[in-house]
Amino acid sequence: MSNLLVEIGTEELPETALHQIYGEEKTYTELGKRIYGILSHEGNRLLPRNDNNKFDPKQIKVEAAPRRIAFFVASLFERQADQTVEFVGPSYEKAYQGDSPTPALLGFLKSKNASFSEVTLKETPKGRFVSIKKVEKGKSADAVLPLILKDFFASLYFPKFMRWESTGFRFPRPIRWMVALLDSKVIPFEIAGMKSGRITFGHRFLSPKPIRLEKADWNLYLKALHRAHVNLSFEARKKIIRKSLEGRFHQKHLDEELLKTTAHLVEEPFLIDGTFLKTYLDLPPELLASCMKKNQKIFACYDAKGKLMSRFVAVLNGKRKGLSKIRVDYENVLESRLRDARYFYDVDIKEPLPTKGGLLKQLVYLGKLGTMADKTMRLEQLSSRLCHLLGRRDIQSDLKRVATLSKIDLMTHLVYEFPDLQGVAGREYALEAGEKETVARALEAQYLPRNLAEDYREIKKIISPLGALFGLMDRLDHLVGAFGIGLDPTGSQDPYALRRACGIFVKLIRAYRFHFSLTDLVAASFDLYGGKLEKNKKELIAKLTEFFKERVIFEIGVKAGTRDHEILQSIFKTSFDDIADVYERHEHLTAFYERDPEGFIKAAKVVERTGNIVRAANAAASTEVNPELLQETLERELYRLLQERSAEIQEATVRRDYEKATLLFGKIFYGPLNDFFNKVMVNVEDAQIRVNRQALMNRIHHLYKEKIADLSLLSKLE
Repeated sequence: MSNLLVEIGTEELPETALHQIYGEEKTYTELGKRIYGILSHEGNRLLPRNDNNKFDPKQIKVEAAPRRIAFFVASLFERQADQTVEFVGPSYEKAYQGDSPTPALLGFLKSKNASFSEVTLKETPKGRFVSIKKVEKGKSADAVLPLILKDFFASLYFPKFMRWESTGFRFPRPIRWMVALLDSKVIPFEIAGMKSGRITFGHRFLSPKPIRLEKADWNLYLKALHRAHVNLSFEARKKIIRKSLEGRFHQKHLDEELLKTTAHLVEEPFLIDGTFLKTYLDLPPELLASCMKKNQKIFACYDAKGKLMSRFVAVLNGKRKGLSKIRVDYENVLESRLRDARYFYDVDIKEPLPTKGGLLKQLVYLGKLGTMADKTMRLEQLSSRLCHLLGRRDIQSDLKRVATLSKIDLMTHLVYEFPDLQGVAGREYALEAGEKETVARALEAQYLPRNLAEDYREIKKIISPLGALFGLMDRLDHLVGAFGIGLDPTGSQDPYALRRACGIFVKLIRAYRFHFSLTDLVAASFDLYGGKLEKNKKELIAKLTEFFKERVIFEIGVKAGTRDHEILQSIFKTSFDDIADVYERHEHLTAFYERDPEGFIKAAKVVERTGNIVRAANAAASTEVNPELLQETLERELYRLLQERSAEIQEATVRRDYEKATLLFGKIFYGPLNDFFNKVMVNVEDAQIRVNRQALMNRIHHLYKEKIADLSLLSKLE
């Protein structure tokens, strides 16, 4: 077994490139999986392939910093394992003419350098074929690694590439050195005219001298870099920045996105603070923070009460001389940016926000779907439909006003310069124009929450009900329009952020429990497009419904194969039109299952067993029970329970107390139904009695399944 250490050194990599390989799972998991997959591939066989086909982070380590991408593999085979390879040739009929070999067989043997004695016959579904087996000797690791490493780096994907030398190799930044060590031996390969070796480099300014690595040892490698002012661990760099912001500078709520960005941009974080003129504090705090973040990647500072201060913190790439001058440079640049921001703000407020509405005709929306002015008109009309579905006429005028003003700030100087201030600018300019504060706050909230990771329970703290309702309308219009002209997401490609829009839609409903018919609202949105969509209404509703189901599964976080997932699918089977009700049914049923699994299973068994009778009867199953045709005591008892106790279950269902409804359903019917099936035959020869008993089962089945969940989908109900 050997250890492999590989490092590719570059000019400073852009943050987007480092973020790409860091991935969403953190700690470079995806890159580690790729390395494992390549080295354990059947054609390479340098790592043992485990049952789950997953790499061990203790065996494969991956890290990156602005000037390098490095990985280490422990316990690599020194030589590929030998393997037996079978080659299948022509069919028996084509290989032999009588007992004599044909030219087809001779040619096959020649191509594989084989003799007649190696030929065997292989039986396949398509007949008999000749085959030979060859033992391929494994090659040494140092013989196969050069090509593997070269192909690996050539296959890496980044948002942007550049070419800088004659071979045309593409990478985000020029490559300046490469390390490739198998134990103490250099693995020779070449990329972009650069040959691999054992020399690496530390911090560009604080430790520029070359560093010689004697062997592939991850810990020694990290220590060598640390002495050279390079902290290779991304998580460690983040931790240093976070600790300093929270400790030295007393910041409680950090911008996590900026924290990640700055950790990608430096090899040895060192933080300094600076100040700006207090006169700028009369500008919106989000504007000041955006200026700092966008232009200089610096943190705005807040006091203990969360109020913005005239202070900032910058993250430097290592501690160095001349900190006073560096601080002044940051302050001078920030002063210039804030001066520009004030100018844009002052120009914008000279003309009240509502008067700029006509400019939205200049802004195209999804190409075929008109302009932002058209979208605004649709949202104004959709607001009345949504209020009607919710029974909330009291907020209709405010919601329509939010729709009217919602997109106008896109035409302001401030949003043009700072796109991340969409909504915030609308809020400020609406307040300046004398609009209601509730309307202004809703304008800001239309873009919230910023990401799908935010907890739905926190949403009410940052989004008002009015803002949430507008957010629903805005995203639904986007989804209906995009799906209506065939812009559905495909695979991992989602250029119009439809998964995010739908994810936020279902998250807002989960937070506020808005009860309305999704089908009716989608249909209303479809109609407002006035024939611009290519899909028909029925097709679009069906497609969007499935898309919404996927996002609800993602939002709840259930995994396929679990009981929670089965319960959710059983709820989908009953109805999905009211998403808030879907959440409530799932919460109640999963809570009941956790608290009283036996009671839950009883209810599920009743649904299952009655459902089997209903499905067997197919269309013949009625719900009209004739009491005079009930012959057996047990079936009369079931009918009595249905007549006397159904109201309790229905009342609990209407109150959305699904836990109680499930408990009652199982408690009332499980025992009597079990006795009934043990002693009474449903499908008797007498057609009238058979149909009547099927109707009785159908009534019991639909009492629960029609409004709550089809629990017959659950597995392992014994």
